[in-house]
Amino acid sequence: MSRRLCLRAFLLSFLLLTTGLDALAKGGNVEVGLLSDQSVVLPGRPFYVGVRMKIREGWHTYWKNPGDSGLPPRISWTLPEGFVAGPLEWPIPERFADQALMTYGYRREVLFPVRITPPMTIRADSVTIAGKIDWLECKDVCLPGSAALRLSLPVSAKPGVPGPDARALAAALARVPRPPAGWSLSAEAGPRAIALTFVPPTGITPRGAYFFVDQPLVTEHAAPQGFERAGDRYRVTMSPAVNASRNLARLTGVLIVGSSGALRPQNAVQVDVPVIWGGNPAPAPRQRAGLPVVAYAGVIGMVGLALALIMRGILSRKSKHT
Repeated sequence: MSRRLCLRAFLLSFLLLTTGLDALAKGGNVEVGLLSDQSVVLPGRPFYVGVRMKIREGWHTYWKNPGDSGLPPRISWTLPEGFVAGPLEWPIPERFADQALMTYGYRREVLFPVRITPPMTIRADSVTIAGKIDWLECKDVCLPGSAALRLSLPVSAKPGVPGPDARALAAALARVPRPPAGWSLSAEAGPRAIALTFVPPTGITPRGAYFFVDQPLVTEHAAPQGFERAGDRYRVTMSPAVNASRNLARLTGVLIVGSSGALRPQNAVQVDVPVIWGGNPAPAPRQRAGLPVVAYAGVIGMVGLALALIMRGILSRKSKHT
């Protein structure tokens, strides 16, 4: 990444980190709510709540690793005594290209599942799950946003019916990358490339792949990734970040594998593997995977302009002949 782009990302992060609490309420392009997959709370039985973001058209929020700029959502919980909240579970993100920057995040709507574990004894008749979430929403500019969340549920000794949002939470959990059961994964690194080698389970025939690294200063996010097959193995290669550590111990993130020419969320797996140094992997041929989301708008616009010019020429020739 150039010094100018690094400076831009640094200034954005510095601005957000030094913004006062009053500015955190200025974001008005994201509507946030708290859902539950259960209609009642049973002592000792875990359930899921979901933090849902409805995002205005053209805007986006960020994944846990935002990429070249941005900040991920952060939530702090206020729970009844004895209740424990797990971490935000991150659905598969999208890619957003902005000049020479690449960021990872969400548009339109995203639902973050969170596992809540109640204690074995609950003395109240109802409980309230509350939290405060902060996020960054971006389009041509970026604005910080904040919201207070509350959800009250009755306590029961008998199971109730699933909550009205159970289906939405099940769909969100299906978009969370799975543990790599049945996959073989390994990683190596050198001065020219970081390579993730994998063998998928039977029934998956990769036609492309993309790796979302979930740590900063590991890869150049905007650099195209390579993809190739070697026997029964496949390899994704990435360009090391300019300031990448030469002591990267583990490669972590999300691998999405495409079949039939498209990246498929059901083929997304969590990656956490040790890195072997000194193998000096060579960059693989660049793959022609799907364009980043933002790039589609430019392509469609150019196609539309070309069609308009063609139609204009046809109509002009017809008018001359008539």
